[in-house]
Amino acid sequence: MSARPDVDMPPLRSMVGRIASQVVEGTLVPALIFWSMLHLTGLVWALFAGLAWCYLAIVRRWAQGVALPTVLVVGALLFTTRTGVALAFHSTFIYLLTPTINAFVLAAVFAGSALVRRPITERFAQDFVGLPAHVTALAKVHSALRRLSLVWALVNIVNGGVALQLLAANHVDGVMLARSVMTPVLSALAVVCCVLMGRKALHAEGIHLHLRWRDAPAT
Repeated sequence: MSARPDVDMPPLRSMVGRIASQVVEGTLVPALIFWSMLHLTGLVWALFAGLAWCYLAIVRRWAQGVALPTVLVVGALLFTTRTGVALAFHSTFIYLLTPTINAFVLAAVFAGSALVRRPITERFAQDFVGLPAHVTALAKVHSALRRLSLVWALVNIVNGGVALQLLAANHVDGVMLARSVMTPVLSALAVVCCVLMGRKALHAEGIHLHLRWRDAPAT
C-alpha cells in the first residue's frame, strides 16, 4: 500500500486567532452589547443594538471584500429571529429562551449527522482547519469526525440545560453570564478534543500532520 500524503496545516497561531475572532465578533460581543443595553435602556433598544452590531460587522467585511465567516452569518440570522420573536412578545425571557432551544436543536443536528454517517464536523474540518475532502473521507478520520459530532452535541446539551435551569429560576443575568463564560470554555475543550482525536485518526491512516505555531520568518 502506498504511503499517504502528509498534511501541511496552516499555522496554529493564525487558525486560533481566526476562530477566536469569529466567535468574539459573532457571539460574545453582541451578547455583551445586549446585556449592557438591557440594563441601561430597556429591552427594545437592547435588541436593536445587538442586532445592529451583527449587521455592521457583515457590512464592514462585505465592503472590504472579505469572505463572510459562517459563524457571523449564522449569528446574524439567529439574532434576527430572536429579535423578531422577542419584539412580538416584548419579553426578555423569550429572547433568552430562543437560543436555549437552538442549543438543543443543534445538539440534535450534530447527533443526527453522526448517526446518518454525514457528520457536520467534516465540513468544519474542511472550512476551519483546511483538511482536504479526500482526507476527511478516510475511514478512521471519518469515524473520528462522527465521534466529534457527538462531542459537540454534548456541548450544546450542557449549554442548553444550564441556561434552561437558570431561566426557570428567572436568573436573567445568570443566563447571560453563563453564555459569555461557559460557552467559550466548553467550546475550547471541544476544540482540544478535535485536535487530539483528529491527529490520532490521521496518524492511524499513515498521515503525518505538520503542525506549527506560526510561519517561519522570511529569509
